Amino acid sequence: MRRAGGPAHRQRKPIWQEWPLALVLAVAGTGLWIVADDHFKRGTVVFALGVCLAAVMRAVLPNGSVGLLQVRSRLVDVLTLAALGGATLVAALIVPPPS
Repeated sequence: MRRAGGPAHRQRKPIWQEWPLALVLAVAGTGLWIVADDHFKRGTVVFALGVCLAAVMRAVLPNGSVGLLQVRSRLVDVLTLAALGGATLVAALIVPPPS
């Protein structure tokens, strides 16, 4: 039976083909782990680099292999990820060290 608003049969990609998202989540998760280990500035920089990595991967990889990093059009995705990654990086770098 066909559901309203969707295709009759949607092909699902194997989980190993989602390596771009897994790589970005690994870098961002490492950054969060570093933050949790009381190294706020270093961890936030690593997290921001993970978001910037997502922007670069979205810009470089073809639509067929980018997987779940594809949300909107390529331009919107790249600009949004680059702006968020850059803003997070700037915020991480201007935070003064603890006294």
